[in-house]
Amino acid sequence: MLLVCACEAQTMWVWMKDGSERQFAVSEVDSVTFSKERISMEQRKKEIEQFLDNWNAAMIAADTARLGNMMDDGIILRHITGMTQTKREWLEEVASGSMKYHKIEKRDVVVTSNDNGSASVSFTPVITATIWGSYGTWTLSGTMRLVKRSGRWIRVE
Repeated sequence: MLLVCACEAQTMWVWMKDGSERQFAVSEVDSVTFSKERISMEQRKKEIEQFLDNWNAAMIAADTARLGNMMDDGIILRHITGMTQTKREWLEEVASGSMKYHKIEKRDVVVTSNDNGSASVSFTPVITATIWGSYGTWTLSGTMRLVKRSGRWIRVE
């Protein structure tokens, strides 16, 4: 069963019920069942704002189980230094306390819904944290790419 379908010329992107994505030639598809799920852009924005609130709360609580469930397994996280970490590496840093988030304020949230079933959210987080022993408050700029899988948003980028 298909959840979402986006067609471009002779190519069809399909988001399957299990959350996977596949590309088909239109000629390969015999029948299509579309999801009845239709949400307004306003509802999508509310859901994504809630995702950010939950993300920030999980960071402050060092709730690595919840953070892990909110991210794709293949995600690569990039720090302000340019350093990258896998999901597992970052979660280990949070669990050990070497990355401890004390307060996170989000500003200037802009949600962009993409035709392919994903969404991008750009925002300015003001993060007070102790990172590898250095305490400080940093004003950053961030963009997350999210996809909806099994009815919930997942951070993929």
